Amino acid sequence: MMCGACGGESPGGGAERHHSGSAEEDDCLGASIRELGELAQPLVRGGDLGAAPFAPGSLPELPGGPVLILGAGWVGSRLAARLSQERCARVAVTNRPDWRSRQKEAYFAPVPLNPPPVSRHAFDIDAPETWDALPEPETLGAAVLTFAATADQLRPFWERYLRKVPRTVAYSSTAVYRVDVPGQEVDETTPLRPTARAAADAFLLQRGATVLTISGIFGEAQDARGVCTCFAAYASAGGALNGQKSVNMVHVDDIIAATAHALAAEDALVAGARLNVGGGVFKLHELMSHCKYPQAAEAAHARDDTDLSSKAVLSTRLLQTVMPRDFSFVPPLESAAAAAARRAALAPDAVGPSPAASPAADSA
Repeated sequence: MMCGACGGESPGGGAERHHSGSAEEDDCLGASIRELGELAQPLVRGGDLGAAPFAPGSLPELPGGPVLILGAGWVGSRLAARLSQERCARVAVTNRPDWRSRQKEAYFAPVPLNPPPVSRHAFDIDAPETWDALPEPETLGAAVLTFAATADQLRPFWERYLRKVPRTVAYSSTAVYRVDVPGQEVDETTPLRPTARAAADAFLLQRGATVLTISGIFGEAQDARGVCTCFAAYASAGGALNGQKSVNMVHVDDIIAATAHALAAEDALVAGARLNVGGGVFKLHELMSHCKYPQAAEAAHARDDTDLSSKAVLSTRLLQTVMPRDFSFVPPLESAAAAAARRAALAPDAVGPSPAASPAADSA
């Protein structure tokens, strides 16, 4: 619900990727169908698409001081809006120093954030002179790192700043996991690919940060990150249409909920822990059918899956240790009626116009 004492923008969400912006800029089906199979447990498959989702309107009370969101892009800005709007949390966000001159297309567009209650700071992890403009780390309750950075980029910033923040939550990608058999299930114990992102995750985990490993991100059906919009872009770009490929996608509201609960959880549950934030897993032919793609029936009888980016990411650890017992992921292939019922279940003052298509000029 919206608290009367503070303002805020319409909620929404995503995850971002620029060295000073956000890690969420992996495209929903570019990163999701390239790795199309990355969301989570319980696995939401075919006929279970109408399961009643957890209403994303209730976020936990956050302990401690203000929350600094490093990277106010598609997900980061929506996280800031929800925390400030629903919990009256004090929130600070960062953007690249040139953010005012950048106009993002709807797919990447953040929601507008008005001060107060959200303060904005120009920041570039590669420009230490911008770090002095951030809030004093000792005054913060937590920091959320939404963009990808290498261990070499993180090291000086950690030593000078993040190590003084009581809790750090960082976003990562399920692309870090090594897949040996197409369609295999992966969890937090699955070996990682030897990538810069995996090395950065290890750096943070060793220092007590919480890493949320996120699959392909989607938003409401009518928005720029609706699953069918994502699929249309993927197909028109010549993406392989192997109907047996496993695909994973997670709704932005679920990322926001997972982030908030990770921020509110006891240290013993989340410090130094990797937590998968999945969503639903399905076959590509199911997505094609959902989006009424002409070749859907043919794709359903395609050859066996041979794509090593095809996987089913389990989120059991997140669900059992951090999230409320009644939480469930928003099904990616949700029917229009189920989506309408889910939105109607939200408090009317907690939801504004769909933000994904917002013409907001701010960017990470």
